[in-house]
Amino acid sequence: MSIEAWIRSRVALEPASSAELRYQRMAWQAAEPLPGVHRPADPARPFDWVDAAQIGAFLAALGEAKRVLDLGTGDGWPGLPLAQYLPRVVAVDSAPRRATLAQENARRLGLRNVEVHTAPAEHLPFPDGGFDGVVSATAIEQCGDPRAALREAYRVLRPGGRLAATFEDLRAELGAPVEEEAELYLEDEVGVYRLVHRSLSPLREAEYELRFRASTAVRRAAEALGPVPTFCAAPDEPGLRRVTPDDPVLGIPFLETAVGDLLSGRYFELAHRTPEETIALVEGAGFVDVQAFGNIARPAKAFFLALADAGLLPVLAAHMDGIALAFGRLYPHVPVGGTSVFFLVATKPQG
Repeated sequence: MSIEAWIRSRVALEPASSAELRYQRMAWQAAEPLPGVHRPADPARPFDWVDAAQIGAFLAALGEAKRVLDLGTGDGWPGLPLAQYLPRVVAVDSAPRRATLAQENARRLGLRNVEVHTAPAEHLPFPDGGFDGVVSATAIEQCGDPRAALREAYRVLRPGGRLAATFEDLRAELGAPVEEEAELYLEDEVGVYRLVHRSLSPLREAEYELRFRASTAVRRAAEALGPVPTFCAAPDEPGLRRVTPDDPVLGIPFLETAVGDLLSGRYFELAHRTPEETIALVEGAGFVDVQAFGNIARPAKAFFLALADAGLLPVLAAHMDGIALAFGRLYPHVPVGGTSVFFLVATKPQG
């Protein structure tokens, strides 16, 4: 039995959204400060060149777009870096905390051509045909209803407008048919247990939040967990770690012990799609010329790390924008596969 199966059989769960359970609670939506979002790009960092190449791919896919909407902007990626090259960027996120931080980041970077709104992608507060382009970075699949989000993207685009979006390919992320990660931490007098469940068949992801009275057993278990050396949602949280059902601290044995102290349970569930299934989904929203490509970050990483190893980045620093953006134009030549993200480009038909 998986931990998810135990939770579903023993806990009365209330449905929630990924914005409520995941993105609203994050201090930052990145493992480290992002160039063009949390700080200016640094030519001395090869991965800043990789990020710039990804922005170049978005710009190339958008064509002549002048007014662009960023769906699910998070802390402001890719909307804020794109705003350095576009006349107008409007960013939207369903989590108020993310939208607030994106606005603060834009202000700190001096971007006056950016506006940020809090709204679900399924119900956009914008008129029909008001944008030349729509971008999204692994956010559409995080919606409760990706079909509705794509229909809204189609609605707010002008005829001939372009959609450029990255999507997660969960098949490339998972090393086993089922993987589960969990964490447990104390929040005042409450123990918070979080589980992320991902599976290949069906291709899905679910996240659970169980809240317990901070009994002696719950406190002892939480205090036994040291922080993992990865990004944590908030400073006091230990971070998710891989877990098996029989793990004595984070598995079913702990839950069996703590179930008497259970206060509440919430969850959300996401369906993931293959590139082929995503193309069909986007076409179903009305888009044409829908194509999926690989992640430009993969060849960009190899290229710019090689330049860094050769000591050439300082020599090329003055030309960072031109080189990285030109590299991004190679996105149509990157085949799908081998990475956890793929790039999709589509057009709203004329007339």
